[in-house]
Amino acid sequence: MSDIKIYSGSSQVRVMEIKNILENEGIEYQEVNKMDSSYAGIFGEIQLFVSEADAEKAIQLVETIKNK
Repeated sequence: MSDIKIYSGSSQVRVMEIKNILENEGIEYQEVNKMDSSYAGIFGEIQLFVSEADAEKAIQLVETIKNK
């Protein structure tokens, strides 16, 4: 199985929120940080990936956060 990207963005606060929810739900994730260290929050993004088996549930959780 492959990993599915469930989120990409530049907000480190949003990423932390999503990671906490995934952890609380027992969903394992991988984080890929493509932020430029010299210009954090301006250039680049942080991506979160989950397994294909957890993707549907994880996407629903991320949508819930986005709709707040």
